[in-house]
Amino acid sequence: MRLVVLARHDVAGSWFHLAGVLRQRGIADARVVTFGYDPARGWPVDIADVFDGGQELQHLLREADAFHLVDLVPSDVELFDGLVGTRCGNGLARVSLQVDERPSPAMAREISRLASRNGWPLLATRPNMVPGAEFVAPFLPLWRAPWQPTAAGTRARTRTPERIVFASCAARLRDEPRLEAMVERAERAAASLPDLRVEVLVGRTHLATLQRRRRAHLVLDGDDGLGRTGLEALAQGIPTVLELSAADHEAWSALAGAPPPVVPAFALEGAMAELQDGLEPDLALRRWALCAAAPERWLQRCLAWWSDGSTRRAA
Repeated sequence: MRLVVLARHDVAGSWFHLAGVLRQRGIADARVVTFGYDPARGWPVDIADVFDGGQELQHLLREADAFHLVDLVPSDVELFDGLVGTRCGNGLARVSLQVDERPSPAMAREISRLASRNGWPLLATRPNMVPGAEFVAPFLPLWRAPWQPTAAGTRARTRTPERIVFASCAARLRDEPRLEAMVERAERAAASLPDLRVEVLVGRTHLATLQRRRRAHLVLDGDDGLGRTGLEALAQGIPTVLELSAADHEAWSALAGAPPPVVPAFALEGAMAELQDGLEPDLALRRWALCAAAPERWLQRCLAWWSDGSTRRAA
């Protein structure tokens, strides 16, 4: 099975990591083409630049048995005179759609209509984004060190005894008003709490952010709901403060089999006051994240979509 993943953005290298697992397990010979690659973020990438005049890429698109499109529909991919749209439209290649970034209401309806009309699997990595989409958490390589909690006893050996409230953003903090407001609240509360510091990491690579976050005591997530940042923090055993709507709370509870163990934004100051120096990572948070973002769930979907129920080896 030759699979080509076409992604507008492969956030944090999610499909890069999943494609490696698919190849290792013999599920699919998967390659990932990223159109909006940002080297400043340091996300791992498979194919983002073309050095051979497009010969390899054209061969991949012509020979693919299946296409998986992330935040794209076939008509968006204009490479080689619309080759992807032609191959997806003639029924000879299997197609599945994924939504990572929240689309406009009109685009959400169009994606849902397109998937329904053609019988294409449709999933979203955030709840309640696209009508009819299956909700599944983004793929995270949770077995790797930066996504794991720190080893027991290592926090006591960090450079200072301070309790750290941590926030991060890819660009300027003022471009993320939710997070900026949360940071300001945390800084006001920290002024009256001894040995507590608010740390904001801006413009660092994803790997550097992961490594620093896992040594924090509390994480601030200004995203709209529980996203990748919150999931990564919970997987590292770090309590996380964020806003979560009732609908999103219900969706995450159904996915993981238990309510998301996040700190509501209104309780930020109380959570900061209760922090203890040298506190070990909370393994209960880690267990919840493993249930919500179980990598096996993605492998089950991939087998169902692209192997016709068989376990044949990739070519």
